Amino acid sequence: MLDSAVAWGSKAQETLQRYANFSVAEHQENLAYNEILTNPDVLSDYTLKFFGPEGPYPVYEDESQLETRGYPTSPINAALGQFPAPPAATAPQQPENFWGSFKQQMDVDPAQAWRLLNQAQPQVVANKLFVME
Repeated sequence: MLDSAVAWGSKAQETLQRYANFSVAEHQENLAYNEILTNPDVLSDYTLKFFGPEGPYPVYEDESQLETRGYPTSPINAALGQFPAPPAATAPQQPENFWGSFKQQMDVDPAQAWRLLNQAQPQVVANKLFVME
């Protein structure tokens, strides 16, 4: 029983020591972030290093620098094919024209008039409802 208590105490001490080390490291990291965010000189130096040639996200000025750093700049393979162009948007209808075409559609084929209402801008229908009230 004494051995298990000693083992538990050793394990607890080890856990507390790891937590203390973690807490100290986190505190140091928070102090560094605070220094970066509150001191403009440190922030500018950090930003220049981060986006500089030795940083993880370097910024390049021209394509020759891209080629020397090993980034692929060759054109995309044309074997992917051509994609069709998206359909052209129809010009928005004026409210008078919309209601005229809607009336004509109701006279010709009332079952298909919902398509015109579905394409209408919400403001056109709202204006009609406001006038009707």
